[in-house]
Amino acid sequence: MILGTFIIDFQTIDFEPDAKIARELLMRLQEKCQLENAFALDEPVQSAGWSFAKMFLSGQFAEKIYALNAYEIDGMKGKKIEDRLIAWLGARLKEMRCNAQLKMAPEMKA
Repeated sequence: MILGTFIIDFQTIDFEPDAKIARELLMRLQEKCQLENAFALDEPVQSAGWSFAKMFLSGQFAEKIYALNAYEIDGMKGKKIEDRLIAWLGARLKEMRCNAQLKMAPEMKA
C-alpha cells in the first residue's frame, strides 16, 4: 500500500491543550515507527471561537501507523483507508481527553 502525505483539518475551541495532546500522541507514534520529523501541526487560524489548523503526516508515517494498528484501523468507519486512519487517530485523541475534531482536508480529496 502506498499512501501519500496526509493533510488533516484539526478543529478545536481550545487549541493549546488539544494541540499539546495531539503532538504527544504523534510523537509517541513516530517513536514506535522509528521515524523523525514525520508530522507537523500548523499554527491555527481563529474564527467564531474555533481554531482551525492543518496537521500533516508523511505518507511513510501513515503507512507505518497502519502497519502497526491495521486491525483497529480496519474496524473504523469509512470506505477508504485514509478515512479509517483519520477516524482512528481521532478516537485515540478522544481517549486522551483531546476535544479536537479531525477531518480529511479538502486538499487531500482533490
